[in-house]
Amino acid sequence: MSEVLSLFKALGDDTRLRILRALGERDMYTELLAERMQLTPATVSFHMKKLQAAGLVDARKEQYYTVYSLRKEAFAMTIRELVLPEEGNADNAEALREEMYRRKVIKSFMPHGFCETMPAQVKKRLIIYEEIMKLFETGKTYSEKEVNEIISTIHADFCTVRRAFVGMGWMSREKGVYTVHGIQPHE
Repeated sequence: MSEVLSLFKALGDDTRLRILRALGERDMYTELLAERMQLTPATVSFHMKKLQAAGLVDARKEQYYTVYSLRKEAFAMTIRELVLPEEGNADNAEALREEMYRRKVIKSFMPHGFCETMPAQVKKRLIIYEEIMKLFETGKTYSEKEVNEIISTIHADFCTVRRAFVGMGWMSREKGVYTVHGIQPHE
């Protein structure tokens, strides 16, 4: 529910609403938004961080600029789905909230597809581990060298990640060969 509160707090500011309306017309970079809205670039950046944290806006680098765009899936939900999910839609609303949280974690810890620092919080770390596990094919066997190379494309400490995968039952190791079992349900 904290994601919903964060969303409503972000929408509770007139300047942020004006920024969202402007981004609804087209993607823009900070300086263009600042000029168009008669604000300083620092003010726009401050508000963009709040909007990104709420999952309303995405950012991408284009040359020297950060270009912002609306996160369309965030605007596809109705207030009813966010606050008062119907019995039949409760699972869908919860799944959407979980997906928004997942994307927020991935964006924070893997902004360019590489995880510099593994999250300390277990729930967030599991999300990063799941992203890394997507690089492996369930049922396939890999040498230790192959496992290390694949993991290192996302996180430098491949030893810790590899041990975590074995510890969680996502992989097993026998005589230096790793068998991928896939993501096991969390307990």
